[in-house]
Order: sequence, then structure tokens, then C-alpha cells
Amino acid sequence: MSIAGNANAQMSSRIDQFFLDPSLINPAAMSAQKTASASLFFNKIYSAVQGTPQNMLANIVLPLPNERTSFGVFYLNENAGFSRLQNAYVSYAYKIPFNDESNLSMGVSLGFMNQSFDPSKAVYIHANDPVINSLIFSPAVTRADLRASAYYTNKGLMLGISSSRLPKPRFDYSYFNYKAEYNLQNVSNVLLGCSFEVSEKMKIHPMANVTFWDFKNYRGQINISAKYDDKFWFGFSGNDASQFGANMGADLGGGARFGYAFMYPTGKSREVLGNGHEFFFTIGLGRGSTAPVEESATPAENSNARRKVQITVRDLPGFIEAGLGIDTLGITVAKLDSNAKAAPGFYLVTGVSSDENKANKMIKNLYMTDQFSYKYFDRKNNSYYVYVKYFKTRNEADRFLLSSEVGLSQAWVREVK
Repeated sequence: MSIAGNANAQMSSRIDQFFLDPSLINPAAMSAQKTASASLFFNKIYSAVQGTPQNMLANIVLPLPNERTSFGVFYLNENAGFSRLQNAYVSYAYKIPFNDESNLSMGVSLGFMNQSFDPSKAVYIHANDPVINSLIFSPAVTRADLRASAYYTNKGLMLGISSSRLPKPRFDYSYFNYKAEYNLQNVSNVLLGCSFEVSEKMKIHPMANVTFWDFKNYRGQINISAKYDDKFWFGFSGNDASQFGANMGADLGGGARFGYAFMYPTGKSREVLGNGHEFFFTIGLGRGSTAPVEESATPAENSNARRKVQITVRDLPGFIEAGLGIDTLGITVAKLDSNAKAAPGFYLVTGVSSDENKANKMIKNLYMTDQFSYKYFDRKNNSYYVYVKYFKTRNEADRFLLSSEVGLSQAWVREVK
């Protein structure tokens, strides 16, 4: 006599702060990062119910200096009831630039999915429940995990599509004459977001994520956050499971960020299920910090103590002659000749803007950190590029960027032909 049963599960975990690291959902989004980082997530949903999913995720992004190639490592550990799911994979992404503000990235990932069960956490309907016995007394099963992704950005707009697949999504378990089938569903995701400025220091970031399982079921999430001075953020989120919440976080400096999200179900289910909590932390790796690191000199703490001299800075000799001890209120950065063409070569760029006044502000901000910078105009995309170094060859630029003397973690190399 043989008794069989089956069970189904999803092969992805819910992340409320997905907007802080889209590459968790779409590996091709790694190409949007110019610096290396490691992100950590921990969450627990429906905290009032024993055995509800508890997730721990780690995601490492390693972009290369060539601006187009990125590598990543992902690990997930999820405990739900007496089930334990582990997922790990490595990813490769390559960016294809259409112009300086529009890019398409393609990503592929390869890894494994492991499913196991803990007998000590099993809840029996009957002491000899055949399905549970088959699951908990059988060895863990491992399957290959394949993923493909695409990620498109254009100025402040982004769109990502990804798909995850197990070549053999069915896990077979047996214990004596008992058999059980455990099916994991293939997952696809669609990400859509944008970013726009509402003031000089405030940006708004709405983003939505829709997850499909076997293209039969779906889950929708949406979040809108406001970021102040690129250091603090707060936002509100919701999903199609009638859960709503808030999140907040801060850039701690040195490439470190911390975030917290709070979610709660609405209606009567709130008292039964309980709230959800999620913590996020990211750190910079080596040269890959997410916040600018100042050059050797430290900016003056009191800008009013600087000399206020009215000058016009047009070129490098003008900067050197004026010196570094001048308040930026006394500096006028001359406009560029729109017909002037930048010399061919490689520029260590720290910022880009279609507004020359904003480019001038970048130059002044760098000046306040005792860093000389300059600008050039690209007529192809009508943008101003702020740069700190010029090189004749790509090798010289890459070596300088990788050196410990740069002090500008968000700088990148741009070629002018």
C-alpha cells in the first residue's frame, strides 16, 4: 500500500524595501551601480503567527572599472513552518549604452536551490500524517537554478524584467511507503520606477514590483519614497494583500546605509496575523563606497571663515591663482563656449547635468572639499560633464581610478573621441 500527497510553494521571498537594491530582484540592475557593495536584508511577516516566513538575504555587487561589466553573489535563507529553503547564485551583467543617459543591461545567473525540512518544527494533523512524514524524514533535495534578466534606464526612468527557472521544479520525497511531491513555482518579475527632483535637495522615487508565479498567480508591491539631500529617506508602501506600511533610512557615510520597514495588514486580520518588520543594511566594499570620500584635505567647517574675494574662474590657472581658501560665494564659474569641443581622451567624471548652473554647483561643491574640477560640454546629448582628471589612454585612467589616492568613489571614466 502506498500513500502519496503533494505540496506547492513559491521560490522567492517578499522584500518590502526592494527599491533600495533592485538587483535582488533583477540581477541585471547591478549595472546601475558604479561602486561595489554588500546588502543585507532580514524580515519577518505576520509576527503574531508562529512559523510564518522569516528571511535572511545577502547580496554582493562587484562592478568592474570598465563601466559595463558587473558580477554579483546572492544568498537567501528562508524558514517557514518546518520548511527551510536555501538559494544561492552568481550573476553576470553587461551594460549596453545607447547614449550617456540611456542604457540596456542584460544579466544571467546560475546557482542552486535547496529544500529541506526540520522535524522538530513540524505540526501534525495526525501523529502518522503520511505527507509530513515523507517530507521531514527524507534527505534534502537540491536543484539547479537558472535566471535571466534585462534592465533599461533612461534619465530618471527604469524598467526591469527578470525570470527565474528550475529545470526540475518538482521535489520528490519518500519515507517507507509514503510519498510526497513538493513543487516550487517558477518566478518572473517586472520592475518599474522613476526619480525626479521636487526641489534642490529633495527627490521623489516611486517604484512598483509585480511578481508572477508560473504566470498563474501574481503579487503587486508599490513604494514611494522621498530622499532629502541624498542622505535621508522616508516613504510609504503597500501590496495587493491589503498590507500597508512605512519605511525610513539614512546614509551613514563611508558607503554604509541603514533602513527599516514596517508593514501591517488591514482589517480584522491585523490582530490575528500581526505586523511585519524588515531591516536593511548595506556597506561599501574597498573602493566601492556609495558616498564620496574627500581628498586628503578636510573642508573648512565654517565657510564664513573663508576669504570672500570676487573672482572669475575660467580655467586651471585661474583656480590655482585664486587658491583653495576662498568662499564659493565669491566665485563665478564662467560659461562654456557652446562651440568649444572637448579634447579627445579619457576624463575622470564625477557628475553630469543638462543644466550648466547645476554643473557649476558641482564644481563649487568639489571646491569646498579642496578638490579642483572642471567641465566640458557634449553636443551629442546636450550635457555638461564635471571632471577632475584628464588622461590620454584608458589604461592610465583605470589605474588612477583604482588607486587609493583618488578619494572620489562615485567617479567614472568617460571617453571623448
